[in-house]
Amino acid sequence: MARIQLNDVHVDFPLLQWEHRSFKRLLSAPFTRSRFGSDSRKGLVLHALRRINLTLEHGDRVAVIGSNGSGKSTLLRVLAGIYPPVAGTAVIEGRIGALLTTGLGMRDDISGYENIEFCLLLQGVRADEIASRRDEIAAFTELGEYLDLHVGAYSSGMRVRLAFAISTALDPDILIIDEVFGAGDVAFMKKAERRMMDLIARSKILVFASHAPELLEQFCDMAIWLDGGEIRRNGPIKEVQDAYLGSVLG
Repeated sequence: MARIQLNDVHVDFPLLQWEHRSFKRLLSAPFTRSRFGSDSRKGLVLHALRRINLTLEHGDRVAVIGSNGSGKSTLLRVLAGIYPPVAGTAVIEGRIGALLTTGLGMRDDISGYENIEFCLLLQGVRADEIASRRDEIAAFTELGEYLDLHVGAYSSGMRVRLAFAISTALDPDILIIDEVFGAGDVAFMKKAERRMMDLIARSKILVFASHAPELLEQFCDMAIWLDGGEIRRNGPIKEVQDAYLGSVLG
């Protein structure tokens, strides 16, 4: 059974480039005081997430909204197991599929085929399943003999095709999406859209961050509004989105 439980989760990022004078000035600014502080070694840190409490169960379809820098991508990476909390606990039960940074884990110095195998291993696919999944991904990309070339020689469109095909090859219990990226020409994008719809339909829990209200309302019935690294409001998606847009538009 898929389940997510975050209890009082905090995530900090060290800011290594700041001088002492900048540190003092930053801490004295009222509008930033709540997002910056120091760690146990007196180094400057950004409080990316604070006091996050969240429970998601089988069947939940949750949108994550908020302005740039509000903590959306950080939260998704906590849910994907990429960022560990510095305080609090994150319990995630179920197989995770994360569509985050395009091409996450891909290497320019090896071929398309080798990248498929490498990324599948990173996602925990068993060695005896690699060959069959590799062939399915290769066929979906429609890259043909280009898959024998190192990825550093690919155009941006070819890279996106390969990254999308790899990212959507598995059947996750928990599907985490940070925006939706285009995947090549019009014909391929239609095929990619169908694949994405199937993936969303099969997932047991969906967490979807986007700046497109209509898209979120199409797939989600609940929403979380992040503001300054904290959950400002959660509940039915229409109510949360109206409150967020009212705050943004004044």
